[in-house]
This record gives sequence, C-alpha cells and structure tokens, in this order.
Amino acid sequence: MTTNRHQTGNGGSMTSESSRPAAPIPATPDAPPASPGGQPPRGGAQPTPGSGEEPAGPDARTGGAAPARTRARAIDPPKGTPPKGTSAKGTPTKGAPTKRTPAKPVPPKLAPPNLFARLLGEAGVSDTRFARGVNDRARRVRRAELGLARTTVGHWRQGMRPRDPMVAEVAAAELTAVVGYPVTPSDLGWRGEGQGGDDLGLALAEEPRQTLLTVAGLSGRDMRRRDALQDNAAFVATAFAEPVLASLTGVVTSATGGTGGTMNATMIRDMTETFRRLDARYGSGEIRGQVVAFLHDRVRAVQDSGGGPDLFSALAELTQLGGWLAQDAGRQALAQRYYIQALGLAEHARDALIAGRILAAMSDQSARLGQLRSSVALARAAIERVQDQPAPRVAAMVHDKHAWALARIGDAARCEQALEKVEEAVGADGDAESPSWATHYNAGDAAECRGHCMLLLHRHEASEQSLLASRLIQSPERARTRSYAEADLALGYLRRPRPQVEAALEAAWRSRDVAGGLRSRRVSEKLAELDGVFGAFAAVSGVRDWRESYARLVRDAT
Repeated sequence: MTTNRHQTGNGGSMTSESSRPAAPIPATPDAPPASPGGQPPRGGAQPTPGSGEEPAGPDARTGGAAPARTRARAIDPPKGTPPKGTSAKGTPTKGAPTKRTPAKPVPPKLAPPNLFARLLGEAGVSDTRFARGVNDRARRVRRAELGLARTTVGHWRQGMRPRDPMVAEVAAAELTAVVGYPVTPSDLGWRGEGQGGDDLGLALAEEPRQTLLTVAGLSGRDMRRRDALQDNAAFVATAFAEPVLASLTGVVTSATGGTGGTMNATMIRDMTETFRRLDARYGSGEIRGQVVAFLHDRVRAVQDSGGGPDLFSALAELTQLGGWLAQDAGRQALAQRYYIQALGLAEHARDALIAGRILAAMSDQSARLGQLRSSVALARAAIERVQDQPAPRVAAMVHDKHAWALARIGDAARCEQALEKVEEAVGADGDAESPSWATHYNAGDAAECRGHCMLLLHRHEASEQSLLASRLIQSPERARTRSYAEADLALGYLRRPRPQVEAALEAAWRSRDVAGGLRSRRVSEKLAELDGVFGAFAAVSGVRDWRESYARLVRDAT
C-alpha cells in the first residue's frame, strides 16, 4: 500500500498519514462535520465518510432530502424583506459580515531610463559589446585589467554608478567613442577623476574635425540635460579673449572638404532663417529645443560625410542662433560656449561677415552681464573683422552693438559717432548684397538703437523722439524688439524731471500687450524693471491696473 509522507517541522521522523488517527471535529449547528484529512467540504456539500469522493449535489448526504437548515435558507424571504445582515435602508448592520473585493495587482513602476541607458540604446550597443570595449580601452590606455562584466553594464543602465572614478572615466571615454561626441562622467551623474570645472566648449579648436566634435557634444548635452550647464557652470569673463585673438590673427585651420554639400548648406540657411523669424515673433522659449535638435543632427551629418567652407559657414549661422536663443532664455554659460564654437566654425569657413556678427553677439552678452570694458573691446573686434567687406547692413549691426557698449560706459561723444555710422550704413545699403541673416536690420532698428542709447545716457527727450519714430517704421512681426522699445519709452517718460505717467502708461500697455505672446527672458527682465519704477506711482489707479495685469502675465508664464 502506498502512503503519503511528510517531514515534521522540527526535523523529526517520516511518518505515515494512515498511522496517525485524525482528531474528530465535533459537529455544531453552524459548522458541518470536517472531511477526512481535515479539509472543509466544497460548496457546502458533505462528502460521504470513507468514500474519498465529493458528493454530486447538496442532498447527497441525506439521500435526497436537504437538512432543515439548508431548506430554510433555500426559501425565498417575503417580498420587501432586506437581505440578511442589512437594515431596512440597505446599510450593513453592526457585526454583519462584509464582502471583500480582492485588490487588483498593481504593476511595478518602471524607472525612466537614465542618460547612460538612453545613449547606449540610441547607439544600438549591447551590454556585452560595451563591457568588452571598456575592458579593451582600460588595457590600452590605463594598462589595467578591469574584468568588467555585462551584468555590471546592466546595473548602470538601471541607475547604479561605478564606485571607482577611474572606471567612470574609462566608461565615459568609451561612450564618447560610441556616440561620436564628448560625454563626461559628470554628464552621467558619475564621480570621475577630474576635479576641475566644466570647460566643454570654452576653447577654440584649431582643426575643423575637433570643432564639429565639440559642437556635437555641446548640443547633445543640451538636448538631454537641459539644466546641466545652467546649474554646474558659469559665464567665464576671460574665456572670450583667446577665441577673439585667434579670429583676428587667422591661426585657425580652414575647412578643405571641397565644394560638396551646397544643397545641404542651403537647407540649413533656409531653416535658420525660419527659426529667426519665429524667434523674433514668439521668443526663444518656443523654439529653442527644435533649434538645438536640428543643430545636433546637422553637425553629426557633417561629421559623417564631411563638408567644405560653405557648409561650415551655414553651421556657424545656426550655432550663433543657438547661442542667442540660450542667451535670451537666461542660459548664459551655455550661450557663451555656443558663441565660441560658432566663431570657430566661421573661421574654418573663412567667413569674415558671420565672424563679425558673432563677435558683436559676444559684445552684447558681456555688456548685459556687467563686463562693460570687455563689451567695448569685443565690439571693436567685430568692426575690425568686417571693415573690408562690402556689406553695409552687417556694418550697421556691428556699429549698433558698439554704440550700445559705449552708451553703457557713459561715453556720449563716441556713442554719437557710432550711431551716425549705423544710420549711414543703413542709408547706404540700397541694392547692396547682404547675407540672409542681416536682411532684417532696417531704419527701425537704427532708430531703436538711438533711442536705447539716449536713455542710457539720460537724454530722455531725444530717446522718446527716436523710440516714437521707430514705432511707425518697425515691422509688427518683430514682437520682441517692439515690446522692449515700448518699455524703454515708458521708462523715459517716468525718468523725466517731471514724470509723464499717462504717456508712460500708454507705452507700457503697448509693451505688455505685445509681450503676452512672447517667451523671452530679455523682455521679462525689462518689464520687471518697468514694474519696479511704476511702484513709485502706485497711488495712480491706471498704474495699479497695469501692475495687476503684469502680475497675471508673470503668473501665467510660470
């Protein structure tokens, strides 16, 4: 006879189930007798003792007659009687059993992929292949045997970090080789060996290939870690010195990829011009992400296929726009790096006009960050770079920034000379050929420049005249420059010896209405300045209305 055996909980002997008598369970009015083996019967039916089978139905035990208790439950209650365990209102009575609904299983939350996992996935590299590459690199570069396993790479994908800074450095170097642009341990959230600050993009490379690699790394980081350079790096006041010297002395190597890529360069310029128009109308906040992604894609394409001077010139225009958008978004450290790399691309292309445009942008950024002497020097370098080129609108743009820089340091005489050169260049343009990125500069811009400079020099009436004139001739599509000009006009009225509050309110409402569709840090800061000056006139009801409207605009923007 076969018997079922089991082991006792304390490691005792194996005993037969049939040799141990089962303790009988006494029958009670509310509980049926236990089945052999101590298991309760199924469905309320009682198995026949000794049969080992389930009864066929509820009356199998009594030969067809159900017990009285069972028969009583089978009788339908009188109509209107509430179910057992509930009151007449249908609510459960005290002590009534409650029916529990089993909880649905909650699927585990999957952690979002970290940057390391995303980059490895985009490159299509397996954990095994990457581990082998890191091991090979460690042998070749560090003379070290890491023995890195694919499971460790899998742990990194899930968010774990290398404990050894040397391993982090080697893995980041291998990832750089895989994706084609610089990736540092700090980008991945790892602790590397380097103790210095983040200097990616602050140097001007001599070779075109290295400049492309840096721009790809900068834009790739910008795409995937929007806050990296905002939090971990700062504007470096002295970083512009070496690139400017390289630009003026011509020590940067030219791109020699031939004349190929003409169609690609034309497409880049057309897209850049479209982005510029959108930026002027809606501000940097609406389009910066698309511009960075497009820049990264185009630079990677040139890395793969190569390109000549025309293609590098088109990339310089696009990179300069990326720098301006970062500046307008308040990302000053990132903007500085884009400007430096844009200047490198322009020098590889031997394009003096776009190089001068970039130097002028550097001057503007330095001035807004309080580096006033540096701003003047950069503006002069921009003028020197374009002075031999027959492009009056470009000359007007660089003299515009020179005038701003001189006004900020209070040099009224030389500022006036610079403003005259701006107006002369705009008037002399005629049918002269100008690059596409300079065609927007017109007489309205020249009038606005004079108005802003006169305000900085505390010549309020002259400022008002120029800004009112620009209102009539500037394109309404230039929303950012119009909002900024109207705000400065309002400030001029308020800063007069005898403030003209009503005139200031009229200009302030114009500025606020145009700014409603903008996402621009430049305009936001100017409106905040205007709101602060209006605080001295809070007793005027119109001022209170404007300040409340401005406060709503700020709340909506955040």
